[in-house]
Amino acid sequence: MEYPTINFTVETSAGKLFERVFTLPAGMAFVEPGDHTEHTVALDPVSRDDWADVYSKTDKATFKWSIEGQSSGQSEMPVKKPWP
Repeated sequence: MEYPTINFTVETSAGKLFERVFTLPAGMAFVEPGDHTEHTVALDPVSRDDWADVYSKTDKATFKWSIEGQSSGQSEMPVKKPWP
């Protein structure tokens, strides 16, 4: 079974801070509709000259996700604290 690509980003008014494109390996396991299995995904800092400055001035940012060909969403989250 092929899984769709999932794109995660964390964005501020100054632009992206983190991004990760994530794909589960094909044939990993059968996923039932409505399955709420959680997967931890580390986000990578984006390459930008002012990254440290933007990060240090940011308390909250918008976490966005999109699943290729299916759905997307977003949520405002703290940048420097763990998310529930």
